[in-house]
Amino acid sequence: MMDKKDNKNLNRIRVKRSLNDPGREQMLTALFSKKRCIEGKKAKLVAALLSCRGLQHIIDVGYEVLGNPMFVSDLGYHVLAFNKNAEVGDPSWPTAEPETEFEAYERIKKLNDSGVFERLYASPVPCIENFDYSSTRWMAHKLTIKEKNIGHIAVVEAHKIFADMDLELLQFLCSIVASELQKENIQSSHFENEYEHFLLDLLEEKITRTDTIQKQAKKLNLNSRKYSLLVTISPDQKAEKVMSLSYLKTIINRLIGTEKSIVYHNKITILLQSHRKEGVANTILNKLRDFLATNEMRAGISPCFQSLTEFKIHYRQSIKALELGTALSPQDLFYDYNDYAVYHLLETAGADSDLKAFCNPVLFDLIDYDRHYQTDYQHNLYIHLLHDGNVTKTAQYFQIHRNSMKYRIKKIEEILNISLADPETKFSLRLSFKILNYLGEEQIG
Repeated sequence: MMDKKDNKNLNRIRVKRSLNDPGREQMLTALFSKKRCIEGKKAKLVAALLSCRGLQHIIDVGYEVLGNPMFVSDLGYHVLAFNKNAEVGDPSWPTAEPETEFEAYERIKKLNDSGVFERLYASPVPCIENFDYSSTRWMAHKLTIKEKNIGHIAVVEAHKIFADMDLELLQFLCSIVASELQKENIQSSHFENEYEHFLLDLLEEKITRTDTIQKQAKKLNLNSRKYSLLVTISPDQKAEKVMSLSYLKTIINRLIGTEKSIVYHNKITILLQSHRKEGVANTILNKLRDFLATNEMRAGISPCFQSLTEFKIHYRQSIKALELGTALSPQDLFYDYNDYAVYHLLETAGADSDLKAFCNPVLFDLIDYDRHYQTDYQHNLYIHLLHDGNVTKTAQYFQIHRNSMKYRIKKIEEILNISLADPETKFSLRLSFKILNYLGEEQIG
């Protein structure tokens, strides 16, 4: 009989003897056999990692172990490796002739809207999914490095029905692949490029010295064009998941032909550059317009700037334009900070003051007059000021004769006892309208 000290590292199962249960021995034999099988398959995966033959070799061994083909994807839905010799009749399977960017995007967006990626990246265990476009089932599990999701492995039920042990094996395979990605430094080379590192360092103030910023900008050829601006894009709620944002960034980059973009605080920020100040954004924004409209996104645009030392300032301006524009003009797609700077000023001033105190009091007299006599002179005045006091353009806006518009303007001047020819009066009234618009107390548009 062996001493207990010699047995302390052995696995034991204590079974009560029963003469009336002849199937128990067969059950235990099956359990031990299954355990040996799983451990043998895991050993093959470990050996594939230790062979130092790379990610593709590990995935090919994974194919042998699980009996079904698979692919590895990063957060941008780029396929890092797949079983090239597998025959799979499924539209999601990678091929030598991949689908077009927007075919892929539509498919990924449909999957994202269905919640499959949300389930996948939230689940601690592999998921098995059915899709309406495919007769085959898929099993997938997330890849993580230091508790951060970096991608996933998807296995298609092409050759054999998924077994219970496949779930455990896929989970183990994901840990093997994550180790390989760390070893090959794929995380940095596939998930973030040099531009992203630099722009993130600017935003997080990891580099602040002017000479260091200029040196790095020169290395990345970011100082070859004189003017820059930032476009920050906010997706709708459905797409506000890190998984889809990475893919959306990839699509937008290819749409406008750039790599100078980052995902930061659940938004996509793009650095645009041009030799001419007026040419920085127009072409790019026209390319983006349909894409943003189709996908229910909006974008905030910073003013032009010439030094990347000001990057964070202008990033905040693009964010503020997006925030104020969405609140004040939700029907628009693009919000230029230059159009919303005064509202930013009002927001800042409003933290300590009653903004209505800054309004020209005669405007409230006109609003009261309209309410009493059922007229709409405040709207006429607002449009007139928008056209910089040009009677002809204001008349064209209302589709009335110029003389009719002149009469309305004269009537407003009489009611308020002012002259709209006075620049200071016009400025005061325009500011007053902006204050009321910002406060949302009067419908003046």
